[in-house]
Amino acid sequence: MLILRVEGEGAEPMRLSGAVVTLGRVPGNDLVLADARISSRHGRLVRHGDGYAFEDLGSRNGSLIERAGQRTVAKPHAPLPVQAGDRLLLGDLQTPVVVRVVEAPVPGAGSWTGGTVVARRSMVDPDAALVDSAADLPTLRALFGLLRDLGQRAEPDAVLARITDAVLDRFPHASGVSVLRRGPDGTWTTDSARARGGAGEVQPSGTLLAQAADTREVVAYVPEAGGPASVAGLAGTVLVPLLAGDQCVGVLHVDSKRRPFLADDLAWLSIVGTHAAASLAAAHRLQALADREAALRDENTALKKAQRLPRPILGDSPALKKALDQLARVATTDATVLINGETGTGKELAARYVHALSRRSDGPFSAINCAALPENLLNSELFGHRKGAFTGANADRKGLFEAAAGGTVFLDEIGEISEAVQVRLLRVLQEREVQPVGATGPVKVDVRVVAATNRDLKAGVKQGGFREDLYYRLAIFPVRLPALREREGDVELLADRFREAFCARHDKWITGFTPEARRALRGCPWPGNVRQLEHEIERAVILADEGQAIDVDDLSDQVVDRAPAEATGALPEGDLKDVMAVLEEQVIRRELDRHGGNRTRTAEALGISRQALQVKLAKWRERDG
Repeated sequence: MLILRVEGEGAEPMRLSGAVVTLGRVPGNDLVLADARISSRHGRLVRHGDGYAFEDLGSRNGSLIERAGQRTVAKPHAPLPVQAGDRLLLGDLQTPVVVRVVEAPVPGAGSWTGGTVVARRSMVDPDAALVDSAADLPTLRALFGLLRDLGQRAEPDAVLARITDAVLDRFPHASGVSVLRRGPDGTWTTDSARARGGAGEVQPSGTLLAQAADTREVVAYVPEAGGPASVAGLAGTVLVPLLAGDQCVGVLHVDSKRRPFLADDLAWLSIVGTHAAASLAAAHRLQALADREAALRDENTALKKAQRLPRPILGDSPALKKALDQLARVATTDATVLINGETGTGKELAARYVHALSRRSDGPFSAINCAALPENLLNSELFGHRKGAFTGANADRKGLFEAAAGGTVFLDEIGEISEAVQVRLLRVLQEREVQPVGATGPVKVDVRVVAATNRDLKAGVKQGGFREDLYYRLAIFPVRLPALREREGDVELLADRFREAFCARHDKWITGFTPEARRALRGCPWPGNVRQLEHEIERAVILADEGQAIDVDDLSDQVVDRAPAEATGALPEGDLKDVMAVLEEQVIRRELDRHGGNRTRTAEALGISRQALQVKLAKWRERDG
C-alpha cells in the first residue's frame, strides 16, 4: 500500500495501490495536481520489487526527491527508489508542489504486505514432510512413480519439464508453474515456466521468494485484493524451496486462479520439491561432467591432429592468418583445394594442415611431385597398373589414388603434368574412379585431392597448355599462400624458431641475432621464401661462434647484398636517380620496421598516402620476384 499527501492544500492522505501510480496536471492521472507548473503527465511511482521508485516522465519543469534534507534530481526516465518520509518536489525548484510519501513498502523487508500468508511447512523437518495417512493409494502410487522417474533423468531441462508437468497434473486448479533461481546479486531469474490455457506468468514477490529460500519453508499465501497478483486473477500462490543438502538451488512457484493451496497440497509439494532438488542437482553435475568430457575430447582431437603436422605453421602476419583461416574452413569439407604460392612458401605443409583438420585425418596422406617424374612413370604412380601392362610390370600395383583410400592425395606442381595425364586426372575428379594402366575397367576411389602450383594456371589455360575443364575442377577452392616478403613481421619470428631448432640439431648454443643481422634479415626480399630463410639460419648457426649471437658476417652474401644499405652502414653509389631510388626504399623499409609493418601508420609517418605506399611496395615485389 502507498499513502501520499499533497502538502499545503489541507487534503487528506490518499491510499493508492497497483504497479503504477501516475502524477500529473490533467484528469486521468491517479494523483491529479491542478497546477500550471505541473506537466500533464509529470511522473509516476512504479513498483520495483517490494518497494516503489519515482520516475520523471520528461516533465517541463523537472522533479526532485528530498530525503532527510538532501535533495536529488530525478533525471527523466531514470527511476529513483522512494520510502516513507520522502518528499517529491515537482514543477518548480524554488516553490515546488510538494507530495509527501506518508507510507510505502520497505524493499527487502522480512514481512510481506501484498497478501496473507495462509500456511507454512518446513522442508527440513522429516515429520512435517509426511503425507497424511488418509492419503489415497492412487496418490501414493503416482507420487512414487514420479519420484522414480525424476531419479532417472540426467538432463536439467528434462528434470524441470517433468516437475512442471507433474504439478499441473496433480493440481487441476493450478494455472502456472515456474522454477526460479537466485543469482549472486540477489535477483531472481526464471529457469523454466509452464502455463495452463495460455495464462501469463505472474512474478512472485522477491520478499516471499527470499523467505521461502532462507527459512526453508513451503509458503502459501493469498494475494492482497487490488494488488498485481489479484488483478491478474490469482486466488492463491505457493512457493517451494528446492534444497540440495544445505544449498537452495531454486524455488518452485505455483499459481492458482480457482482456490488457495491447502495443507495436503503443501505436504505433497514438499516431498516432490525435496526429490526434485536432488534430481536437479545431480543432473547439473552430470551435465557439467559431460561438458568437460566433450571439451577434453575436442582438445585431445586437436592435439592429435597437430601431431600429424611435421612442424607447426608459424607466423602472426595478417596475410598468413587469412590463408590459414581459409584452409581451416575448407578442411571440414571434402572440396578439392588448389594452393597457389611461390616456391618455398610451404605448400605441402599447408596441404598437410588441411588433411589434419579434415574428417579424413585418420586416413593416409600421400604426396607426389608431378614435375619430378616422366609421364609413363607418373601414370603408373598415380593410377596403378596391372601385371603385364608393360615391361617390368610383374605384378598388380595400386596407384596413389587407390592406396590413399579414405585419405588425402597431394599433387604438387600440378601445372607440370602432360595433357594425357590431365585427361586421366579429370576423370578422377569427375567420376571418383581411376583406370590402372593395362586394366579393362575403372576402379572406384575415395580420396580428397589437394593440388599445388607456383604457376599461373589461368595463363596456362589461355595459352593452351592446361585444360580449362581440369582447372575449374581443381580450383573449386583456391587459396594463395603469401610470399615471405608479404608476411610483415614474420621473418624474425621464423628466424628465432629456426635458430632454436638448429641449435638443438647441431648441439650448439647461439644466443640470438645482433641488431645488424636482424636488419639484414628484415631487409632481404627472400626470393626463396621460408625454405631459403631456413637454410640461411642453419648455415649461420653452423658458422657462428659458440655462445655468441649471429652477426652479419655469419650471413651469406646473397642476404647481406640484398638488404638495405643501412644494414651494413654503406651508402649506395651511382647516378643520382639510382641513388635516390635506393635511399627511398631504405627509408620506407626502415619506417615499416619501426611501425611493425603497419602500412597506414608508415604512410602517415612518411607524409604520403597509403595508396602511394602500396604502389611502391608492389613495384619492389615485382622486381624481386
